[in-house]
Amino acid sequence: MSEGSLPGSSISLRPAQDIDSPGNGIISYRLVDETLTAGACSDNAPFELRVERDTDGSHDVRLVLQSPGLDREVCDQFRLTVIARDAGSPPGSASLVVDVVVTDINDNRPVFQRSIYDTEISENVDPATYGSALVTVKATDADHDANGLVRYRLSTRSNTQFGHLFGVDAATGTVKLLQAVDYERLPRGGVVVLEVLAQDQTDASDSVMSSTMATVRVRVRDVNDNAPTVIVESQSGDQDIIHVVENCANGTLIAHVTVSDADTGDGGRVDCRLLHHNQVRRSLHVAGHAVCRLSHTSVKPCFSGMRSSHSVREGQRWTF
Repeated sequence: MSEGSLPGSSISLRPAQDIDSPGNGIISYRLVDETLTAGACSDNAPFELRVERDTDGSHDVRLVLQSPGLDREVCDQFRLTVIARDAGSPPGSASLVVDVVVTDINDNRPVFQRSIYDTEISENVDPATYGSALVTVKATDADHDANGLVRYRLSTRSNTQFGHLFGVDAATGTVKLLQAVDYERLPRGGVVVLEVLAQDQTDASDSVMSSTMATVRVRVRDVNDNAPTVIVESQSGDQDIIHVVENCANGTLIAHVTVSDADTGDGGRVDCRLLHHNQVRRSLHVAGHAVCRLSHTSVKPCFSGMRSSHSVREGQRWTF
């Protein structure tokens, strides 16, 4: 009987036969539950015996399922004995052993051992460095055979965002790196969040495929793989040569210089120096993204903590 059978469902049994005259024939049936004695499971069988007499005098004997019904994952087999007694003196009896095997339906979702899995990699590293798996997710399904077979995949959203970088083995649940990762192309913070689905499967037409989800967080370590970028915005439009009129007033704005680095941490902090034709160097102490102001008399900082002093002469070439 299927575990999906509703209370009131029944199993028809062959009635007992007695060749004696009707006066000494079958008069009663009795049901004995031997499930606990047989060690099949720890629960009593949820069945009752129902006997009805047909118009021809024969008996319709049935086992009728009672509430709350069946759950194969709790008990997958019951042992019952049906005893028939006749009207003789002394009465005769016979017994029939009935083993009720509970068949499975797909009524359980896969369950992950953990809801969140964490791993860490470095950017720009060959996937072969990490072998066949960054991390392995694991889910189990209490159902039987095909109903309990678990397959893994990325969610549609994760596959669209990161399917070119990460993959999941459908059979084993291993999460693998497909190609080197560029930290600067990732979401802020360098953490990739993958949604991994565990999905069971069945060929039964009366079952619905079900799935559950776990999260895999991949933290990507940034490396210093980007050079600083310098952007010069001068009054004349030139980026390499700044022209200064010889009689301009001190403090006249000559250019804005923006220095940035895409890396994070120490790799994104820049140390700027002015290099002149006479090889004189002056340091600019910069933290992070820097903007400085070049004037006629000096290189003036746009915020506190950036220090420099050096005159810029007419037509002088300079670089960062």
